[in-house]
Amino acid sequence: MGDAICGRVSHKFSEFLSDLGGGVILGSTEAAVSALEIIKAASYECGSEFKDFLLRGIPSIVASRPSSQVLGNVLRMYVERFLATASEGGLRSAVEETPVMIDSLIRDLEGVREAVAEIGSRRIEDEDIILTHSYSSTVIKTFEKALARGVRFRVYTTESRPTGEGKVMANKVSSLGVETTLIVDSAVRYVMKHVRKVFVGADAIAINGAVVNKIGTSVVALAAKEARARLFVLAGLYKFSFETVFGELVEQVFLKNLESVVPKERFSELAGKVLVRAPVFDVTPPEYIDAIITEKGVLAPQAIPILVMELYGWPPRIKSLESLLEGVKRL
Repeated sequence: MGDAICGRVSHKFSEFLSDLGGGVILGSTEAAVSALEIIKAASYECGSEFKDFLLRGIPSIVASRPSSQVLGNVLRMYVERFLATASEGGLRSAVEETPVMIDSLIRDLEGVREAVAEIGSRRIEDEDIILTHSYSSTVIKTFEKALARGVRFRVYTTESRPTGEGKVMANKVSSLGVETTLIVDSAVRYVMKHVRKVFVGADAIAINGAVVNKIGTSVVALAAKEARARLFVLAGLYKFSFETVFGELVEQVFLKNLESVVPKERFSELAGKVLVRAPVFDVTPPEYIDAIITEKGVLAPQAIPILVMELYGWPPRIKSLESLLEGVKRL
């Protein structure tokens, strides 16, 4: 893909794709912001080659994390604005205005995260014991806002195998001054009897209210249901997967490298003898979710189709990213 990227952006873009596909960039919102920043940098460097960058670079970004609805939706919003500007002032104008568009989109994303966190923080009460799974900057922001109101609570975080980003989450939550306990994933059912509430983020929300998130989220949801702990999903509307109206599934990602699940000291013993196929995401059915917290408020999963219909019509009048890129091709 490097030969499709112009100027000094080439190496940075290759690193970004590697980090995105390898799980180095943890949160889905952070991934979207990083993608926008890459596009912004390319708009300065590429000049007349910027159109080609969009046509080849954007599909590569999406393919690096196909489960992330945030990436697809945010990139779609950018391309829509790019095409609208180009239709009025031409391609050159759209390229020159790209940094302004990018900054506006990033502010919008940050505003949504703030709104979701503010609403979510109101669901945290004194002496709550909360469990969270995987890494979510929105969950961290929610905890920050609850603390700012003087609410005191404790948190369990899972390590979130196979990539272990729960350890980063535990460090972030602990640094807020919250009593934090890191547990192995298999201990979720054991500790759930002490937990009042579960807060998780999401990579995508299906139209029926199902949630795509890091592998293990559905197990957490099952344990919460059994223990009668309430499960809240924190997700802005930009995480909605409009394609699922037509029954399409979010594409799964598998880690197949031995080092993702096996300690280094066991490599020589197991290398070439076992196969690794570690799914990165799973789907939690809506019946195991108490509420999805969006910038529009707290919603039952079953209410998601109604909200989507009110905002976008039915079926949702949303242009696909592929069709928008066809528009870029014709510029």
